[in-house]
Amino acid sequence: MSKRYAEVARQLVGEIGQGVHPVGSTLPSEPALALALGVSRSTVRAALDELQKLGMVSRRPSLGTRVEAAEPQRAGQGFSQTLGSVEAISQYAADTRREGLTLADMVADREKAKRLGLQPGSRWLRISYCRVDRKDPEAPPICWTDVYVDAQYADHVRARMATHVGAVSELVEEAAGRRIAEVEQTLRASGVPERMAAALQAPVNDHALEITRSYFLGAGELALLSVSIHPGDRFAYVSRLVRAE
Repeated sequence: MSKRYAEVARQLVGEIGQGVHPVGSTLPSEPALALALGVSRSTVRAALDELQKLGMVSRRPSLGTRVEAAEPQRAGQGFSQTLGSVEAISQYAADTRREGLTLADMVADREKAKRLGLQPGSRWLRISYCRVDRKDPEAPPICWTDVYVDAQYADHVRARMATHVGAVSELVEEAAGRRIAEVEQTLRASGVPERMAAALQAPVNDHALEITRSYFLGAGELALLSVSIHPGDRFAYVSRLVRAE
């Protein structure tokens, strides 16, 4: 699904906040919104799903979509995203910003290669930073991320990182001339490492969620890997399971 739905969601959030759609009112129907915004009904439906997750609207069959709050109800409770596609991951990157960016060349020793699933002796560009919410710069960082870029794409990425606001994977796609075909995600419970604690404003070994994402250009062709540490109270991972007919 295109990340256009996130743009529509942000527009609707703004309109609700400005009183265009007052609390207690019913939003126009999906077909009407799609026509007014120049998008498909599926894009509108996905955008309304995001507003519902934020607690701003409720949706009931035959009753339509009712405005329940003038602003997101999860403010101050961490960052919540539905990451169901490569595009959604890119949108998450665009909705946040990096702080404390550092870059360094790295050769994967035996220990790191085993932990990250890399080839021992392989060369990578390591990019490290904290992610913060663009909408609430005073809030503590959402996570610490270490990104590992295959050395063959390193020069292209290194030259553009200082001004690039999107996902690092977008730069890898530019360098490779191909799209990321698959992202493998692994979530596990962990603690806040000592080297990240100060930057994250979190106690050492405090509860955290570790998310590892491996980006593949093709079958078995690992181009990029990221490891993010989210303090336990700052991130909610949302997925939707649909029963097969």
